[in-house]
Amino acid sequence: MTPREVTPTHFPNLAATLFADRTVIAFTPATNDVAWAASAAWAAARAVARAGRRVGLVDLSLERPALHPGATDSADEGIVDAFVFGVSMGHVAREQEPDLYFISVGTVPTDPNQVWANERWRRLARGFRQEGALLLLFVPPAALPRLNLELDGLVVLAPVGYAPDGLTFPGIGERLKRGTPLIAIVCTERSAPRPTPPPRRPSFGLRPPPRRPVVRPGVIAAVAVVGLAAVLAVRFGLGSDGSQPAAVAEEPVPDSFAGASAAAAAAPAAPAAPNPGDSLFYSVQVAAFNRADQAAAYAQDFGGADAATVSPVRLGRQGLWFRVIIGAFPTASDADSLLRAWWRRGAVERPNGTILRTPHAFLVGREATLEAARELAGGLRRRGVAAYIVPAPDGSALVLVGAFEAPDQARAADSLLRLTGLSATLAYRMGTRR
Repeated sequence: MTPREVTPTHFPNLAATLFADRTVIAFTPATNDVAWAASAAWAAARAVARAGRRVGLVDLSLERPALHPGATDSADEGIVDAFVFGVSMGHVAREQEPDLYFISVGTVPTDPNQVWANERWRRLARGFRQEGALLLLFVPPAALPRLNLELDGLVVLAPVGYAPDGLTFPGIGERLKRGTPLIAIVCTERSAPRPTPPPRRPSFGLRPPPRRPVVRPGVIAAVAVVGLAAVLAVRFGLGSDGSQPAAVAEEPVPDSFAGASAAAAAAPAAPAAPNPGDSLFYSVQVAAFNRADQAAAYAQDFGGADAATVSPVRLGRQGLWFRVIIGAFPTASDADSLLRAWWRRGAVERPNGTILRTPHAFLVGREATLEAARELAGGLRRRGVAAYIVPAPDGSALVLVGAFEAPDQARAADSLLRLTGLSATLAYRMGTRR
């Protein structure tokens, strides 16, 4: 698979979904501009934390620390003091903002291999994996082969045109030969960069209205015009947004992580439906608009795509945004394959498109046959409800509305559905692949 090449502007918007199924990821600078690379790593870490996942960012540039200029708080002791001299991890981990913790280098070691090759990395990784947290390591290229840890992915921070199989930084090539996945190459520059919306919290991959895709309208669109109810929601600000934070491991993850987790406000209850084996938790966001009519018009150009919908989501001070979301897939790789196919055909302009984990949707009906489900969905679309169909393994079909990353994120859509008089239940998306 060709690695995703993105700019620093776009990468924070992609990071949360690119890292969704991974626990331990290394950032490595294939450039002399280490300060720029460190800034890019900080931006990605903050974006993931603001999306609701606990993040630990560790500086492993042991001989020349790189991340401390971006920290709002750091201890004199760091990862070296914890691994070599027995200082508590809870002492060296410092909270930068909600869900984001930073561990500096601390004491400069006489032998960096005491840290890079330390057995404690594996225990630490198991703790993060158990609790669904994310461990981000900023590692010099030469140290990658010496790191005593299986990485779930590698992000290379490099100039435009960098080839990961080149000889400039052999440590990167050696790690890739071991089977470490290359998640992305974040480039220092790109000609004529596309504009992006102002900074926001949380970051869910929104972009300003992109150019309309060249996909021709299909025969029967699986997407609805959002309608008057959505316009009312924009005007009166219905709904709110939230995300379900993941707890962080008690041991050996730093105690300060666990304390923050216990103090976090309880997230809304998940849908009562079980987490099924035939779940369809992934989709592709192709655009997002702050006007319902723009989102609906854009979505109609994807009429030939399955399971297309418009999901209203409130993003803090940014107000209500309308996401154009396509597809329902069991894995992130399946969604990524669709996005890359669109890129190749020119249906979506590179690097637009974001893979989202959207396990939740509103269930508005279950029909015994696909034909009956199409009739129900068609009637809902004529009423201005963004309904779509997901076939079930038993031959029946579900009629769903929206696609959401967390239950609390669905509040705006719930308000809109109530305005239309519909009775809907928030449930897990499940069925056969769309």
